[in-house]
Amino acid sequence: MVTIKVGPLADSGDLYPFIPLIEGKIKPEGFNLEFEVIPTVQDTNEKVLKKEVDVAVPSAAMYPYIQDDYYILGNAIASAIDGITGMPVISVSPLSPSDLRKARIIVHGHNTTAYTLYRLLIGKYGKLVIVKRVLDEIKALGKEGDALVAVHEIKMMYALEKLGIKVHRVTSMWDLWKNLAGNLPMPMGTVVINKDLGKDIALKFKEAYEKSKKYAEKNLDEIIKKDAEIMAEAQKEKMDEEIIRKTIWADIQEYNVPLEEVMKGMEMFYNLTAERGILPKVKKIDII
Repeated sequence: MVTIKVGPLADSGDLYPFIPLIEGKIKPEGFNLEFEVIPTVQDTNEKVLKKEVDVAVPSAAMYPYIQDDYYILGNAIASAIDGITGMPVISVSPLSPSDLRKARIIVHGHNTTAYTLYRLLIGKYGKLVIVKRVLDEIKALGKEGDALVAVHEIKMMYALEKLGIKVHRVTSMWDLWKNLAGNLPMPMGTVVINKDLGKDIALKFKEAYEKSKKYAEKNLDEIIKKDAEIMAEAQKEKMDEEIIRKTIWADIQEYNVPLEEVMKGMEMFYNLTAERGILPKVKKIDII
């Protein structure tokens, strides 16, 4: 029997659909699952580039590099539609959007959607600072870097408040994207599956993932407790369950945008980034 290597991302909003599968609440038929929780988005991006996992949650910006090797699950694409999780750019000292072009900018990886959107929508910066983990990004703000593209916004604001750090909101990727793309969804992340498994197995996994996601959304209290355990182990930091709940609710909105609208946003994102030489050209968005 085929074994699928699954690499859920240790971020509550991306992790919750996998938890019923991890816990055996949903039992797929026709294949086995092997899990490795991946601590950061950049680590995930690197693993799919090397094909070290069959299923993972890479940045939407990673897809042009892996388009020949992975399908995107059509029921597992995260897109911003209202700015709630729209990647604000924050700073400790007051900055204007034009100041960002000379500032030290913190992002959590070269291949991330956050960095790609920054290049597309703002372009220049004084220095790029890569910090993979959310809490380490916060510690670097105002020291190693002047401004931060806040991807895990709810958790980040909670952590900043706990540390007593007050920040300024300079702008957001969502505000800038909306000026460019209107009301089209802004691509953020995807769940992908290795094409080497074959389309039949890929579709069976998609079905199992959907069942797992629905179970999680109907049983949030149960899922949040396990989410907190997994996050604490992967991130070496205890996370408040109420913050996990808020993060999951925000991501439920992101993962349930109608596919037709999601596709329009992705097409615009990939066309613009290819035209401007930021990402390789996408031949076809291969969604199952």
